[in-house]
Amino acid sequence: KTKHIQMKRLYFFIFFLAIFLTGYLIQVVGALFKIRHWPVADELLTFGMLTICAGIVFAIAKLFMLKKPAE
Repeated sequence: KTKHIQMKRLYFFIFFLAIFLTGYLIQVVGALFKIRHWPVADELLTFGMLTICAGIVFAIAKLFMLKKPAE
């Protein structure tokens, strides 16, 4: 039963992981744009970094708001 509760807790972090990975993908595309000297590279890099930071901050906030399971 304890394992089920732990897996249920981890399920809530899938959303934050998706935000983090989306930000990482945007940042990689921005880096490729920067290498090719294409427009909007700076904006993609900035938006990607902000998305990554938002995912991390929201995941940490969720960690602090989780209730400890009753024993």
